Amino acid sequence: MKKILFRADAKPSIGIGDLVSLINLSKYFERAGWQAHFIVRNSNASTVLIEKNGLSNHLVLDKDISIREEVALMNEYIAANHIDAVMLEITERSLADYSGITEKAVRACVIFDAAVPEWADIAVNWDVDADSALAGKKCPLAKLLFGVQYVVIPASFDFNEINKRIYRKEPETLLVAMGGADEFDLTKKVIVSLCRNRVDLKLHVVVGSGYRYRSSLEDALSDYPAEYTVKQNVSDMFAEYMNCDVAVGAGGLTSFELIATRTPSLLVAAYEHQKARCVYFDKMRWATYLGFRDFNESVFLEKLEKPDRIPPKGTYRTDEIRKAVDEILERH
Repeated sequence: MKKILFRADAKPSIGIGDLVSLINLSKYFERAGWQAHFIVRNSNASTVLIEKNGLSNHLVLDKDISIREEVALMNEYIAANHIDAVMLEITERSLADYSGITEKAVRACVIFDAAVPEWADIAVNWDVDADSALAGKKCPLAKLLFGVQYVVIPASFDFNEINKRIYRKEPETLLVAMGGADEFDLTKKVIVSLCRNRVDLKLHVVVGSGYRYRSSLEDALSDYPAEYTVKQNVSDMFAEYMNCDVAVGAGGLTSFELIATRTPSLLVAAYEHQKARCVYFDKMRWATYLGFRDFNESVFLEKLEKPDRIPPKGTYRTDEIRKAVDEILERH
């Protein structure tokens, strides 16, 4: 059996997107017969995700370990468990510092800029400006998978159902899903606006595993004039996307999933790197960009009442990442 090691972290300062995306990607490998392993640095968010997803093959590192020590432990793990490939998605530090990873495994990474590490055999960048960021730069890689089509869409998403989706003329159900830890509590900011303006849509609120403001959110929702539900730690968001008429989401992985499920969406960028993505989706008329950590309330209310942007039927090629690893492993 082929084995792949995924390396990512999750915590409030970086959100849970890195680890969640690799957990989702692991499902594509598993259904092709691979065995998935994970290494994370210790944090409450990482622990919750490991337990929630039943990741039995994993190693938890001390949160303050040096990169040199981390690489050494990764190499020990790779050797001891006969790992064939390793994939890193680490956005809080430079991947160039991981140059010591053993060449005995295929080495892949997910990046969100053009800083492709020299050690990598495969680099994946699914952000909207990936191709333009790479323009004119030489990369000593066997494989580059750059472009929105390589975003990791959960393997459970049913594209036949998505393509048959029917929309109501008048929205009845609103989903608020900011994803991850929602460090800036954009969820409550949206709820306060809904309450202040007496919006009476049926409301579904989904918060991530690292969300820390549940008590104050419940207080804010006590003024909501219509039916509402709050869910935390939802394992499969597909039904949530498909069962709403309009959604408010952040610009992380949630935004890609909203586009993939063809959900009429209003987006708020939570971090600087999410701005270009939200602007791109707005320019393509796939979603409405409301702003950075805040939003224009009049536009927000207008688009809630009459969402006018429905994402097109799309072709996503997530499994091409797994195929690229297989291809290079055959030559290894």
